[in-house]
Amino acid sequence: MAIVISAMPKWRFDASQVALPEDWDIRFINPSTDEELILACKEADYLLVPASTPEINANVLRNMTHIKLIQSVGAGFDRIDTQTAATLKIPVANVPGKNAKSVAEFTIGLMIALQRQILVADREIKAGRYQEIRKILFKQGLSDIEGSKVGLIGLGSISQHVAKILNVLGASVSYYTVRKKLPATEAQLQVSYKSLEALLAESDIVSLHVPLDDTTRGLIGHRELELMSPGSLLINTARGEVVDQTALAHMLETGRIGGAAIDVFAPEPPGPENPLLNLSPAARERLVVTPHIAGVTVGAMRKMLQASLENIARAISGQPPVNIVNM
Repeated sequence: MAIVISAMPKWRFDASQVALPEDWDIRFINPSTDEELILACKEADYLLVPASTPEINANVLRNMTHIKLIQSVGAGFDRIDTQTAATLKIPVANVPGKNAKSVAEFTIGLMIALQRQILVADREIKAGRYQEIRKILFKQGLSDIEGSKVGLIGLGSISQHVAKILNVLGASVSYYTVRKKLPATEAQLQVSYKSLEALLAESDIVSLHVPLDDTTRGLIGHRELELMSPGSLLINTARGEVVDQTALAHMLETGRIGGAAIDVFAPEPPGPENPLLNLSPAARERLVVTPHIAGVTVGAMRKMLQASLENIARAISGQPPVNIVNM
């Protein structure tokens, strides 16, 4: 009987109505140290992990060379040292695209929440200041998606869905990637390519959709935020490490950018010292934060869990697993 260690808690399977294979020995763990993870995997054949935790570093991997597959439940795998895993011949697989529509919907929702000041209005009305906040918002002016210039950094599955929705809503959409897409793809998505500098300077909204790697860590720092158009908005549903949080906090304090919506932090969960959690009241008005939930609807989680279990089943039956990211 195959032994599968799952760092994804059982309640996530139950909540998503995903049945666990009865012919597997599945053991659920919640390790807080490398040693706990290594010990838990001592007899394991397969390891199933959330995309964001736990960290599987070189030390951990060198102590679990018997693992036949590490399966990430999600598209991300930045918490896994894939290079060391490849050297040790441990395949790492992900589940790309299963929650792309969910993240895209959430991204659009964050854009609208910032443009229409939804959270500010909600709070003020509940505090008994209906007339006051209505007048303030009318005088301030609220923006539409229609007519907005939206710049997408990254053009993978999620970003492409975002572009499609934005086009329906009447936005002008540009994108930046290291490798420019083919003209046919640009025409299909109705997007235009811009350099990173031009996209930042010319967009009303900048939305991040890149994986975390050495090329994207700290991609949006003080220099890039300074390049953004005054009053523009930043959306991050990618990874917290893509943005310099201290620089972003400074820009929110000065009002250099109009607002930011952040679904991801570095680290997660954020500590009390995180600069984005220590803003002045005025700067706090310009920030919307959520706890890394953009892609974890019941439907999306069901798809990711089912695909992950299917891939492990494929490996158990002797078939090659799919979506290997390190070999």
